Amino acid sequence: MAAININKEQFQQLTAGSKPVLVDFWAPWCGYCRRIAPAYEKIAEQYGDDIVVAKLNIDEEPQVADKEQIEVIPTLVLYQNGAALGSVVAPESKANIEEFIQNTLK
Repeated sequence: MAAININKEQFQQLTAGSKPVLVDFWAPWCGYCRRIAPAYEKIAEQYGDDIVVAKLNIDEEPQVADKEQIEVIPTLVLYQNGAALGSVVAPESKANIEEFIQNTLK
């Protein structure tokens, strides 16, 4: 399953649920966001049954980024039951993202 692009309403709905949601806060002009995108898509394929893997464009939803205090992109935040469990800024590889998911969901 591919990562899904979400808006403010979907963000609120998904992050409030009991299934973990990994959100990539990104923007199309961000070079590093584009560089890490293929690894993020592989995470979506690998973990899609266990967690929701989503992307939120901060240019389209700046109020969500402000509310979530996103200052640097890409920032990946793992949510469950309406709370942020943890975040990682500018992960270097798919392995870094996997390690973050596994350590955060322990």
